[in-house]
Amino acid sequence: MDEISVALMSGPQDGAILTFETLLDSGEPTEITIGRREGCDVCLNYDSQVSREHAMLWYDGERFWLEDQNSTNGTYLGDDRITGRVELQPGELFRVGRTWLRVEPISHFAAREPDDDMPF
Repeated sequence: MDEISVALMSGPQDGAILTFETLLDSGEPTEITIGRREGCDVCLNYDSQVSREHAMLWYDGERFWLEDQNSTNGTYLGDDRITGRVELQPGELFRVGRTWLRVEPISHFAAREPDDDMPF
């Protein structure tokens, strides 16, 4: 199973790392919503420059993609405001509102098989 990590690089949650399991077994890309709305996967409700549904991050099993969702203040890859969907490299900084974020390289982990010798 693969896991995606999104690191918050500024703001009151600076240093927080959010993890998401990939959904690649379903044949669909993993989608991570970023915005001010409570229902977003990455909720930045403290940043008044972030739209309710600001940006979308996708992972298709090989590459990451970032897309602005018609936000008021834009989504930036480095210093460049993006339009449409752009490829995002692991470790590359991007900004929504005043908050900088970074996608970490994919973590691979295997589910452990139950151990019959365990007392519980």
